[in-house]
Amino acid sequence: MPPKKTIAEPNVNVPNGDAAKGRDIFDQQCAACHAFEGDDKTASAPTLGGLIGRKAGSTQFPYSKSMKGAGFNWSEKHLFVFLKNPSKYVVGTKMAFAGLENEQERADLIAYLANN
Repeated sequence: MPPKKTIAEPNVNVPNGDAAKGRDIFDQQCAACHAFEGDDKTASAPTLGGLIGRKAGSTQFPYSKSMKGAGFNWSEKHLFVFLKNPSKYVVGTKMAFAGLENEQERADLIAYLANN
């Protein structure tokens, strides 16, 4: 049986982000579904506290098969590409979010996520 295909670390440069601006983006774009603490088994979306370094699809949240099998740990680079178009980066993800096209907004959001 061939090994599972995993998503390699993207070869991208993540701009420096502003965590304060990232908090505003989080509040506008993410907070309706995501929180930093809580029970992943009953939440509408996975909690994001400690996201950087965590294996994709590894909490108690009922992730899609594709997210559980993505085979990477969340990094700034993975988030930078994922947040542009989640359903393209992890085909089959349950995340119903069109994405953030603007690179600086993604960097700002990542800076905020990295501090929580």
